[in-house]
Amino acid sequence: MIKALIIVHLWSLVIASGAWILQHDGKARVGTNFPAPNIWFLLIIFCFLPGALFFVPFGKIISMPATEVFEIFSAQVSDVSADSAKPLNFSVLYIGLCLLLMGRTLWNWLRLQSLPLAETAEPDIFSTSSAIPPLTLSWPRRGVVMPKGLEAQAALIRHERAHLRHYDAEFTLLLLLLQDLMLRNPGISFLVRQWRLSIELRADRAAIKKLTARERKDYAALLLNIQRPTTRRNDALPCPTAQFNSRPHRDAKMRLIGIMEEAPNPRKRRWGAALFFTSVGAGTLGLTSAMAAAGASVIDMASSPVEYVKQTQLQLAASCPGLMSDLKARGIKFEEENLTLNGQLVSQYTVKLGTVVLSHDVRRNGTIYNSRVLDSSHPCFEADAKAAIAQWMTEPQKLETKNVAVKLHFKMSATTSDELNDKLKNYLQ
Repeated sequence: MIKALIIVHLWSLVIASGAWILQHDGKARVGTNFPAPNIWFLLIIFCFLPGALFFVPFGKIISMPATEVFEIFSAQVSDVSADSAKPLNFSVLYIGLCLLLMGRTLWNWLRLQSLPLAETAEPDIFSTSSAIPPLTLSWPRRGVVMPKGLEAQAALIRHERAHLRHYDAEFTLLLLLLQDLMLRNPGISFLVRQWRLSIELRADRAAIKKLTARERKDYAALLLNIQRPTTRRNDALPCPTAQFNSRPHRDAKMRLIGIMEEAPNPRKRRWGAALFFTSVGAGTLGLTSAMAAAGASVIDMASSPVEYVKQTQLQLAASCPGLMSDLKARGIKFEEENLTLNGQLVSQYTVKLGTVVLSHDVRRNGTIYNSRVLDSSHPCFEADAKAAIAQWMTEPQKLETKNVAVKLHFKMSATTSDELNDKLKNYLQ
């Protein structure tokens, strides 16, 4: 997943840079090269396309049959699980940051949904005494919200109804959540801002239809009075009238020109070619990355078992509720084993407490990852088995190995049967 996210982050910066160059005015009139909302929306979608294609499966992965499970008998089992430092999980950290940002966006959305509204003569128009600009509410309270004193402004109502008709509020919430998912990536944020400006330009065109030159001027002055420059940004508002700020004044100039004069038509051929090459580039990047990740082939584990060169001891959990009843059900049996220790033959008694069957993958450097529990005799052994197998290693290999099955046995041992019996009783208490 991390690789797919990195690809999306970098690719979105490439798309945003190209879009910024294409929509730059140069010596032309402001807004001449600014495209329609659909263009910006498709560019945002193409940012995520390589990440989605990254998960396309390539090659044939042959899983090991359930009957062929390699049994790895570990060394003597320790009585208490050892506390080991775990590496930082970047996936968990990334998801946590995403949830924080998305929670903030959803909180602002819920605040807007809970605004105190008063009904008007029009079923889709509501008035409010809150200090907010005119806006459109998304589902489930779809409608136009007008502050007190502006309910009679027909042009503003047509502007907001255009948002309502195109479901701009719902799409804005979706894009803001995608922006949070990418941790406010500069490329994604730029494209979302441009999309929000484009829907305001489209709503302005709907608002000024059939208006005289004098009425257009009044409408432009009304927008300027409503949206004074402010240090607080309302990024989370679903569809407020686009803010006029000093960073730079191009957005305001573009809207005012569109209101006072005939809106310039963007060069559709330029943006059509840009969408074509962007889609081809996104598809090529995603599929190439997926093939590179899959590798040329996958080892058939049914005929080529791996050999572990490093095995750590299994650790027993400090307590295992319910284990006593399981052992009594299948019978507690002590077994005598002969081991060679420092050149001498030593006998010890062991009792099998449980087993865990795991499936895991092996990287080319021999490290273990993506372990999954297939079966276990008792749930209390599963976490310790996964913790142990994560530290095992195999010999380095040319290809990654998928779906290796291994059966781990949890045992307790002692030099005499009486000693083993006492250890087992103490553990099961």
